[in-house]
Amino acid sequence: MKATPRPALSFAELYRRLPTPRSADDLELGGLLGLSLFLLIVLSGRDLDLLPSPVRLALVLSWPIVVYAFVVSGRASIPVAYIVLGAIGLRLNELQGYGGSDVLDSVFEAIGVLLAGSSPYGHSYTMTQPPGSPMPYPPATLLLHLPGHLLAGKDGVFYNEAATAGVVIAALVALAARVSWTLGLPALAAYAALGNLVYTSADGSNDTSTGAMLLLAVLAVAWAWDGGWDGQRVRIAGLAAALALATKQSSLFVVVLLAIAVWQMAGRRSAALYVGAAGVLLLAFSIPFLLLGPVEYVRSLTAFAGVHEDIYGWTIWAFAQGMGWPVLDVPEARLVNIVLTLGALLAVTRYRLSSIALATAFGVLVTLVLFLTARWMSFAYFAMVTPIILVLPLLAAWAARGPTTPVEPKSEVA
Repeated sequence: MKATPRPALSFAELYRRLPTPRSADDLELGGLLGLSLFLLIVLSGRDLDLLPSPVRLALVLSWPIVVYAFVVSGRASIPVAYIVLGAIGLRLNELQGYGGSDVLDSVFEAIGVLLAGSSPYGHSYTMTQPPGSPMPYPPATLLLHLPGHLLAGKDGVFYNEAATAGVVIAALVALAARVSWTLGLPALAAYAALGNLVYTSADGSNDTSTGAMLLLAVLAVAWAWDGGWDGQRVRIAGLAAALALATKQSSLFVVVLLAIAVWQMAGRRSAALYVGAAGVLLLAFSIPFLLLGPVEYVRSLTAFAGVHEDIYGWTIWAFAQGMGWPVLDVPEARLVNIVLTLGALLAVTRYRLSSIALATAFGVLVTLVLFLTARWMSFAYFAMVTPIILVLPLLAAWAARGPTTPVEPKSEVA
């Protein structure tokens, strides 16, 4: 007689069956998973990476001691401290030499122009590759790197960028403690040790800081949901969304889908608060530069779309070129990029965004379509989406266990 197959568990049911974040089982499993993953990533590499730096060797030599101390004591602080200190050490080690991106060079030059009282968006740059390229990054990029510039000049800007990885690390530790050590500590270990993420925090790009701001935007919406869509929390979430957008334009699609999720989950009033708060902050960021030179400001912020026209990196065009297939010229390839990206956006908006995890996952999907169908795409761009990819399981587990303050049903909710 044929056995009747059991129905598949839903994701929500699977997450409900996870040990609670306060249980010893959850901590033991998460700690061992996180420590094991961290060690294996530190040991991985190519060519000369297989010869250890003093930092990496110290992490490997201390690993057995850390595991023993954790198993004997059962304290969460042991794997957390080891992984966090490892993340800091790996990034400091990478900062001994600069990478090849000219983004932070232009940011350093732009802040100097701004401090001299001129608009950085009407300036002819000498540090870009090639010289004279526009500085297409929104104002929050300058504000985020201003402390480093004031403290240590160009070196400070680079250290400032690497330090924003600490925002992601702190968020992952907090989520692990709040939602699940089993899900959180492996995510922390991956972000802490993945070689290319460590490198992009020091290579002169600004995608580490963009990823940190985008993660804050996602978590702010989750925090507003957890508080029953309290108006003040929704406004703060809108401000976080504006900060991400004002750091780099490519955060747009994640923010748009978060706004749709707020509308569909909480109603028109909450969506209006969210979008209104974001709009006010974006306007506040823009007004000084519009006064200094409106045409130059708008031209610079739209220039990012045409900065790179050659074929390079992680794109369908680089794949086609490598396979010897025909490659479209710039105008046709740009049209394909636009059509496929908008098509992906329309496809995902057909679904009801019933959770922050779903909205974030769809935002990542559309953003990757944008990146992977462009003619030029740096690996550093992955540093922008990696933090929100790593928190997807944590967001789903958080949703499965329900908000701290359940929202009361309202007739206006879409």
